[in-house]
Amino acid sequence: ETEEMYRLFNSLEPYLQSPPTFLSQFIYQVPFFTRRRMIEMYYTFDDTVVREFIGKKLSGKDRRDLDDVSEKTGLSLKSCKRQFDNVKRVLKVVDDFDGSLVDNVKHQFHLPDELAQRYACLVFMSFNRFETGKKKLSHLSVSDFTRCASLMIENWTSGSAGSRHQDDDDLELDRDFLQDLHDLKLNLLDRAWIEQHQKYVSRDLKRKHHPQWMLRSVDANFKILSRNLTTIGSSLIHSKDMKDLFIDVMEKIIDPSKQLKWSREDIDAILCSMIDSFSDCETIHIRQIGRSIAKDRRKWAETYLRYLNVVKQCIIILYHN
Repeated sequence: ETEEMYRLFNSLEPYLQSPPTFLSQFIYQVPFFTRRRMIEMYYTFDDTVVREFIGKKLSGKDRRDLDDVSEKTGLSLKSCKRQFDNVKRVLKVVDDFDGSLVDNVKHQFHLPDELAQRYACLVFMSFNRFETGKKKLSHLSVSDFTRCASLMIENWTSGSAGSRHQDDDDLELDRDFLQDLHDLKLNLLDRAWIEQHQKYVSRDLKRKHHPQWMLRSVDANFKILSRNLTTIGSSLIHSKDMKDLFIDVMEKIIDPSKQLKWSREDIDAILCSMIDSFSDCETIHIRQIGRSIAKDRRKWAETYLRYLNVVKQCIIILYHN
């Protein structure tokens, strides 16, 4: 009986690799609900396995390395290959469709919402080749990366609400947005702006009754923090730097914050104040530069906030004690 079940699964597996075909076929008389459940189980993945190739090209070489993944995770090579092939298959299929990445995964593979969301994040990471394998990132989980990817899909892609052109593409980052980020230093974040912003952030933190040691620390290190945030954003226009986003956040923001004894709650409060005080800083700056160029300045300010709102949440996600 066990051998018969294995033979049955082997004959069903090609259909499971194409869920629409499996749901519509009449060869195997399986109740519709059971078919949906089988698809969900077939496409379910183990975080320990996916962690080994998240963000990679999913090439033939990566697939050959699954022997090591199997040994490391204690899961069978067949299971590792199934999970690798599933992610690669989903990426190949949804790459041909415009529109919402999550909806495309859900509709093309008939997956439940949560699983479709996770696959959308995985294929987004692989499509954009985000580096996740460096030793400095080894403590981060699949969930850490997919939560950040979800934020980027919703806010930074060509199909996101903030995009000027609404290209209906959730796989690629909005190139106009990346170009604006690259130009921020020249068009908005000059020395006068940063100094004005620092004053408002310090005032906001003091008003919220943060301890004196933290206020002194922020005053002493604000320019470096602001400059590092700007540098990370302005470099995203270059493919290599975009791939290193998580490493840059770790090296330029999180590690220095830990050295300054800023906890996750501290850096969260500082970044929240940077965002909350931004409009006040913008108002003062517009008065200083004149309203004739205020419209252009507002565009750059919107770009910076679109970036900072997402990177702030990613920093909090990636900050592990």
